Amino acid sequence: MKQSLLFLILSLFVFSLQSQDFSKIAVVDYNAILKEYYKAKDSQKQMEDLASNYQKERNERDAGLKSLIESINALQKDLQDPALSDAKKKEKESQLKAKGEEGQVKQREMMAFAQTASKILDDKRQRLTQELTEDINKVLSQVAKNKYNMVFVKPQVPTPGSLIFSEGMDDVTQQVLGILNKDAPASSKKEEKK
Repeated sequence: MKQSLLFLILSLFVFSLQSQDFSKIAVVDYNAILKEYYKAKDSQKQMEDLASNYQKERNERDAGLKSLIESINALQKDLQDPALSDAKKKEKESQLKAKGEEGQVKQREMMAFAQTASKILDDKRQRLTQELTEDINKVLSQVAKNKYNMVFVKPQVPTPGSLIFSEGMDDVTQQVLGILNKDAPASSKKEEKK
């Protein structure tokens, strides 16, 4: 039953393609747009800056934890000294216990920081990607309206069922980029010319 339904759907699709005017089909290179669209470049820079700031903070936290571990190791070494008086030994053990607890707290804080930073980065990446996709699709629809029946995306890596050959089809990538970048700030336009 499923196979016959699938065959019927494919047959209808092929029939509709055969009845279509192939001059009304275009292709677009989404990857090229994402490389050249000034807002995509800005988004990439925002993500890199945010990730860099998180990495800097993580490195500072790592340095603090490393320093704490070094002091714990020094206390453990001091406790091995047979000449240590009982009073000093108890003092060092108390310090060691406090440092151990502090280390556990710092490790939990680092794990929480890493999870929070990862979530913030993922959320921002998704939001920026959604905004870019909406911008691109809006302009793509504008370019295609009343001119093309279908627009296929050129895949970066062909997968089964993806468009591999597009000879004779219009490529609307540069048109879309032209519209998207027309309002680019002057600094972005200078970068494009380099």
